[in-house]
Amino acid sequence: MTVMIDPHVHLRDWKQSGKETLLHGFSVGWRCGISALFEMPNTDPALTSEELLLRRIHDGDRALAALKEQSGGEIFHGIYGGLTADPRQISEMVTAWRRLFPRVVGFKLFAGHSTGNMGVTSVAEQLVVWQTLARQGYHGVVAVHAEREDLLRPEVWNPREPLSHQRARPPLAEVASVQTQLALAEAAGFRGTMHIVHVTHPDTAVLIAAERQGLPFRLTAGVTPAHILCPATNGWRVNPPIRSDAHRQALWRHLLAGDLDWIESDHAPHTAGQIAQGAAGLPGLPSFRLLRDALERVMPPAEVAARTGEGVAETFGIPLELLPQNPYTSAAL
Repeated sequence: MTVMIDPHVHLRDWKQSGKETLLHGFSVGWRCGISALFEMPNTDPALTSEELLLRRIHDGDRALAALKEQSGGEIFHGIYGGLTADPRQISEMVTAWRRLFPRVVGFKLFAGHSTGNMGVTSVAEQLVVWQTLARQGYHGVVAVHAEREDLLRPEVWNPREPLSHQRARPPLAEVASVQTQLALAEAAGFRGTMHIVHVTHPDTAVLIAAERQGLPFRLTAGVTPAHILCPATNGWRVNPPIRSDAHRQALWRHLLAGDLDWIESDHAPHTAGQIAQGAAGLPGLPSFRLLRDALERVMPPAEVAARTGEGVAETFGIPLELLPQNPYTSAAL
């Protein structure tokens, strides 16, 4: 069974429907040959309670029904719950995950601020997160946006100088954040899976490859098409930033070597006006398909499946038979 899973998308809707609706995101994903989309929780309002998770599932089901009616398309819609520094909220989310898995696929921890202001940025707060998850016996996936807030330099960002975004969010902030999260999760007794999203720098990939074998929990990492395919000089702004050409080429080699486990689009649409004002994020579903097709030209089919679908499903514990077959997966687009 061949499936494509994009485990990192921001589908907007609700108060952000001017950027994109759930139906539009599902439609684009299906046309790109994707069988499953896992949605991040920094919606508006954010998915930080069981009530809001259930509301999102309800609205997602309506959009899925509309997709089926309009085009015959089917796609699996998974959702991440958002974590805060409040132990009661974290405990509620673990309970919701147990009730709603696999529709609720796992959790997202913003260890640095990004779009949506869901950052849990202090080391003390982050330790509370990992301790609470450990006490609750949570063994699922926590996707981590890894940037150390104290190493970011927002004051150097200049919209007239796109490359200043790299200096505002330097590679050290990413590498140091991964080191911090590994130490905190191990000290807390966490026994699930930590997934580092959108790795941007080869030093991070080297660190992950070196550390993962000795940890008492599972460690995985993803990379986006933007951070491999897009030159930094084009002026596109994402968090964390697109790095130099040499770094992008090194990430490609780490992906081929298996140091990075899978690709993820970080699909994050904004309106043209918001992008002009400096909003960070790019539509990414077609580029996910583009990078997957590039992998097919240099990798055996089993390895492509591991990087773009089956490996994701195995990590999250989602049976492949729950994911619909997509006629566009193998079609030339």
